[in-house]
Amino acid sequence: MKLFTFILLINFTNLTSSKSLNIIDKAQYFFSHSDPDSDSKLHKITVEKTEKDLLISIIIHSKWVDFSSIVKMTTHDLRVLLITQLNIRTSETIKYLNNKTNHELSSYCLVYTFIKTAAIRTESELKAMNFEDLRNSLIIENSKYLDIETIETLQALATKKLVQLGYSWYLPKNYNSFINFDELQNSTSNLHSKFKLKDDLGREMNVIKIVKTIEIDSNKFSYLGLYHIRVSKDNFNLQLAGSNDLFNWSFITEIDDNAHQGDIVKWNNGYLLAYEEDKIQGANNIALKYYKDYSNLILNHSIYNKHLNTSIHKFGVEGTPDIRKVTGDSPLNGNILIGFHYYDGAVDNLAMGVLQNGETWTTWKNVLVVSNLRDQNFKGNIGSRKGFHCHGKTLTLQEARLIKGDWSSWKIMLGLNGYFTEVSISTPKGSISFANPSITEIEANKYAVSLFLPSEGNHYSENGEVIFLKNK
Repeated sequence: MKLFTFILLINFTNLTSSKSLNIIDKAQYFFSHSDPDSDSKLHKITVEKTEKDLLISIIIHSKWVDFSSIVKMTTHDLRVLLITQLNIRTSETIKYLNNKTNHELSSYCLVYTFIKTAAIRTESELKAMNFEDLRNSLIIENSKYLDIETIETLQALATKKLVQLGYSWYLPKNYNSFINFDELQNSTSNLHSKFKLKDDLGREMNVIKIVKTIEIDSNKFSYLGLYHIRVSKDNFNLQLAGSNDLFNWSFITEIDDNAHQGDIVKWNNGYLLAYEEDKIQGANNIALKYYKDYSNLILNHSIYNKHLNTSIHKFGVEGTPDIRKVTGDSPLNGNILIGFHYYDGAVDNLAMGVLQNGETWTTWKNVLVVSNLRDQNFKGNIGSRKGFHCHGKTLTLQEARLIKGDWSSWKIMLGLNGYFTEVSISTPKGSISFANPSITEIEANKYAVSLFLPSEGNHYSENGEVIFLKNK
């Protein structure tokens, strides 16, 4: 298969799964089917880690605490946090909440977060409601927007499914312009989109991530792009290029060899890069570089380098990092929240991690996101993603593959709080497979979007990287 890269303008559609398995049910299945006679230390650690990953994933997506503090918490601490926050935010008592399992508490958190996000009730109204009130409010709202569902049908569903249905109408209702992109199909000018993106050396710019530089000096590029080029069948090198119009790119420097799938963000006056490296073939891991300013970046003079150890799975394959958030002054005096994928021996799944003060790397499986995407019938890899801000909310463009091993079945999903709806993309030549999404706000309500189109399922004239401009 030939790899190519392009930047484009998009069209998105909604996907609602008719079959959904509650994440809480999945966790309960795991625990109830564990060996009842096993007292091994390994078994206890596995159970503890599974439950902790679930709690962290849900609390992080609900944004109830700062990401840098949650990683220090034990499973007990996380439970206490949920109980305390639910007691503060609803009418449920501490005594009542203490009698609930962690899975039930997580369920309460999910339905509360949706009702608040969708502005179905005000915070003061939520404070007077118990869990049954919350659930019934969600059922009523779903019945308004999903006319195929009766109240009785909705009442019989698990809470996780009710929340999934809520986001299935809420996302299209409030973010339709990011779900239905027609710019690419209707674009007839290179002023708006460009397929088969290449740098000025004629090299395909695979999986580009773009950052706006905000530099005063007119001799500096307005935008920097981090991308990789193929140097052999299984090897890629990470590159940096600059542009002033997002469509014409000038090569600047090579960041690293045997490296790919990079992300770049501005951090104060400096720039932070995260990427996947494969110095040992088949044992990919995440690497970070930090540059104190623009001048040092274009010279590839980093002041901080870190090679993160794999920690999620025994197969030791982790990558496609996206930098979610940074706090503090620099990597040595701050915290970095990173999303990434890990290989479980069959397919890629999602995880997250926090790097604290440049040294301590703490990770967990992104249980909520993976469960929701699997419920939407994605059986293959779940990998690259990029977050962006719109109207005070943090949204995500996420790639996911419907069929394991089928490169023609890649889809792009729009996510909020760990829930997703499908993005519908129409191209002039009818390509159907899209991966490695990236999105950058270049000015108020205007975004640069890039996608990778594999050879499979797509027209040869559109394979590669596409970039396009999108107005909100």
